[in-house]
Amino acid sequence: MKVVIIGNNVSGTFTAQNLRYFNDEVEIDIFTQEKYPYYTRINLPELISGKKTLDDLIVFKEDWYKAKKLNLNLNKKINNINPTNKTIKVEGETDLVYYDKLILALGSTPNIPPIKNAVEMKSKNQGLFTLRSIDDALDIKDFIKNKNAKKAIVIGGGLLGLELANQINNSNLKTTVVEFFPRLLPRQLDDECATMLKEEIENRGIQVVLDAATEEIQGNGVITGIKLKDGRIFDTDIVLIQAGINPTIDLAKEADIKTNRGIIVNEFLETSEKDVYAVGDCIEYKNQIWGIIPACMEQSKVVAASVLDLKNVDYKGTTPKNTLKIVGLELTSIGTIDPSKEESGAWEILKKADKKDCCYQKLVLKGNKLKGAILFGENNAMSYVYNKMEEDVDKDELKRLLELYSYTCNKCGLEYDEAKMGVLFKDLPPDWKCPNCKGSKKDFTKKN
Repeated sequence: MKVVIIGNNVSGTFTAQNLRYFNDEVEIDIFTQEKYPYYTRINLPELISGKKTLDDLIVFKEDWYKAKKLNLNLNKKINNINPTNKTIKVEGETDLVYYDKLILALGSTPNIPPIKNAVEMKSKNQGLFTLRSIDDALDIKDFIKNKNAKKAIVIGGGLLGLELANQINNSNLKTTVVEFFPRLLPRQLDDECATMLKEEIENRGIQVVLDAATEEIQGNGVITGIKLKDGRIFDTDIVLIQAGINPTIDLAKEADIKTNRGIIVNEFLETSEKDVYAVGDCIEYKNQIWGIIPACMEQSKVVAASVLDLKNVDYKGTTPKNTLKIVGLELTSIGTIDPSKEESGAWEILKKADKKDCCYQKLVLKGNKLKGAILFGENNAMSYVYNKMEEDVDKDELKRLLELYSYTCNKCGLEYDEAKMGVLFKDLPPDWKCPNCKGSKKDFTKKN
């Protein structure tokens, strides 16, 4: 059996790896437009600052593909799929490529919001860039050097946007982050932690502008600034847009494969066409698109099993989770992080906020089940959280894990529980008084 995979991104590469794990005989061909074997996009900003080299980014060298018996075809753009004849056509080549099973790992493209002049200035290389590939990173690095850029604006305060801003700042450019939402990382952080992150970013010399919709990219032939919808203007030499992604669906759509926002798949990641599957950023399942690495990894296992008719596992969706470094600080965000007041059920939050050390740890429980977590600045609890998500947990164990303690007033017996108060006992002002008997802070004893 011959399996063809279009796309050598995280979902395509790990699908190929899983196929080979399940079956040593199946023929596997991978086609990609990229010039490079599989690399991690997370570290692309560090290529711009020079912290990483191109070779540092390559995760699997070509020898890895050969050892796995994976036929990697670089610089190959596919411009046609024929599900009836089970063929694909490579641009510039006359011979068709036949397959028995086809896997579409088409990935996604950077989203460019409806900002006046944005698309035109990007296409004409006038100083507006998106960052999705090694070539994008190298183009940005060259532009900064050749134009002697001094100021940069990053539109988008998401995970990649903030790390991009950090590396651009490290490249000695005065850097500003412009974020549409009223707080940073609204899907990963609550208000309190987002405020802590903003302060930490600004302490590193990066300006952060929130609740800011960009109306226009300004300049004639080369970028000079941006204009916000509230009328404010920010001067800049380069604009970098990191404002989400759009699933790549054109190739599937032209082949009459059912699409909506993404390529529509069922629980086995089968598309509307027989023997054609899809995986990763390009898919839509139950009206949802993920666009996160954990989803790509989970889906790659499901689609590999499905292709080999080993349908012992189906896709149930992916719990949103991220573990990354943001401006050099560890961040883990998983599951429900900010339960709505309208939701039914007994929600409980255990929280440790240490602003002095830029550490924020929050665990969200429903009943006795762990439903979500934010771990910022300190990730000692990450392994426990990942292993116990959606399981019953011991609250006393969680308090010990987060190093949250209770203190008892020796005069009246009032208990100060750090897990519920939100302020660590040590961070209370020296003149703080017991709310009950007005005793001093010194009158409290830490419980074992």
